[in-house]
Amino acid sequence: MSIKTKRLLIIYTLTALIALSGYSYVAARELESLRLSTRYASARAFEEAVSAVEGMSGALRKLAYVTDESLGKSLCAQACADAQAAETALSILPFDNWELEKLESWLGRAGDYAGSLCALAETRLPDEHREHLRAHGEAAADFAGQLRSLQAQLHDGSITMDTREKRLLNVDAEDTQKLSAMLLGYESGFAAPEEFAYEGRYSPAQEEAGGTLSEGEALNLAAKAADVESRELREEYDYEGPEGRRCYSAGGLLIGVSSRGLEFMGRSRLVSAASVSREQAQKNAEAFLKKMGYADLALYEAGGSDYVAAFRYAPTQDGVMRPDDALSISVALDDGSVYAFDATKYSARAIELSWNTDEEAARETLPSGVEAVSARRLIRKSPGGNYLPCWELTIGDGEARVYVDARSGRQCAVEIGT
Repeated sequence: MSIKTKRLLIIYTLTALIALSGYSYVAARELESLRLSTRYASARAFEEAVSAVEGMSGALRKLAYVTDESLGKSLCAQACADAQAAETALSILPFDNWELEKLESWLGRAGDYAGSLCALAETRLPDEHREHLRAHGEAAADFAGQLRSLQAQLHDGSITMDTREKRLLNVDAEDTQKLSAMLLGYESGFAAPEEFAYEGRYSPAQEEAGGTLSEGEALNLAAKAADVESRELREEYDYEGPEGRRCYSAGGLLIGVSSRGLEFMGRSRLVSAASVSREQAQKNAEAFLKKMGYADLALYEAGGSDYVAAFRYAPTQDGVMRPDDALSISVALDDGSVYAFDATKYSARAIELSWNTDEEAARETLPSGVEAVSARRLIRKSPGGNYLPCWELTIGDGEARVYVDARSGRQCAVEIGT
């Protein structure tokens, strides 16, 4: 190797070392900046959680003394918003939020309950609600006190915030207790107020009546749906439990049944052509439903794609549809066969309802200058799973739909068209 070549090699090597050193310096600065940003975000999230739980506690405890309707509903809305804010802030903390499942579940339920009270028709909160609100308020006050204590310990350094950053073993090890461990310790002894029924998303679900089909009858029903002999079916899997759910296959067709009846069907094939009209597809769908013993159904909506026609049929009661209990069925437009079927939400049980509001009174609930182009009666489910007799008022060409509770004559929901 010549002297010139050695000199060039040394120069290139030194240049590479200088460049690498510069890159390492910049990368280290950026990494430190990211660490500081993450720590700040975590600390900010915890501060917001503390503030939100304290706000929730205050609003719930004030409700025990409120008799004014407007003030009561305002405090309920505040408690709901603070519960949601606390739940969101806790989910940002740098550890898996499933570890705080009990606390976050309670926050969601308490917030939803407080929010549901904003829709009550009563001018004053019934005493039973005051008792439940007081129980949630006491739980929130205890949780807020614990969070304040942890906040003080974070500030004086006796505990530290967790980090998702992975560290090398025995490098920068700390003996200080982590925030996550302290919260988990508190959650292990946390007793949420007892669950109760209310009109909201987290109200305990109403139990449906169990089915009566035996295992053999369910098998025969699956064969009937697939239009094959029962011996041609292959059992894919089953679930333990009172419903006795089982899934069978026949070629590319999957059929799910339970003691309640047929629950779903689906074909695993592509539909790449359309030779059957949508009118014929609807006739095929209704023929299948009739064959399977479904009665008192009405077409609620139709849709689908260029190759598959989709329909939703709702059970009717005294001529009034229940769309939340509807079943769906799709028909392939190449050969007219049933492509998919879903009756997991279907229910045919009769419900006792009273209609205290007529169409004219329902229309009068609309704002001045807004008119409904059509009105019809529907039976909808509330967030708590209870059935509501409603008037559905359609505004414009599907611009919006306003629902009026036929028992109280008050608006209960609004849906905006797409």
